[in-house]
Amino acid sequence: MSKTVRDTIKDRKQIYCISNQASVAEAARYLKDRAIRAAGVCNLSGKIIGVISQSDISDKVVAENYRPAEVTVASVATPDIVKISLDTLCEDALQTMHQRGIYHLAVEDDEGTFMGMISLRDCITLKVEEEHERAEMLADYAFPRY
Repeated sequence: MSKTVRDTIKDRKQIYCISNQASVAEAARYLKDRAIRAAGVCNLSGKIIGVISQSDISDKVVAENYRPAEVTVASVATPDIVKISLDTLCEDALQTMHQRGIYHLAVEDDEGTFMGMISLRDCITLKVEEEHERAEMLADYAFPRY
């Protein structure tokens, strides 16, 4: 049975979102401290308005020799957010990331509330787990234990 984005993020205890007014240095520390590669960017009312990733930081700040402490997250975050719902199948999320050449998608519930991010790695991990379960089921069928 195909799994949904909900299956992937259901056990997460925190939604990662950084203020659009934070500096890029703060964002880099935020990502590093949480061992994540991207986070939502939220305005003062908590609404997601972009995504900041390690690639944004390295490509738009470090590679251009800007000072991370002097650049705001709002100025380098990706504003074109690709959003999916909790009920999106992981294989559809994978397809969306592949078609758009991105590695993270924002997840929203039915009311449009930001629920976090899902990554290419999350979806691939879930796909591997599904295939492992399928292989075990087929092995049990082909080689029953009497």
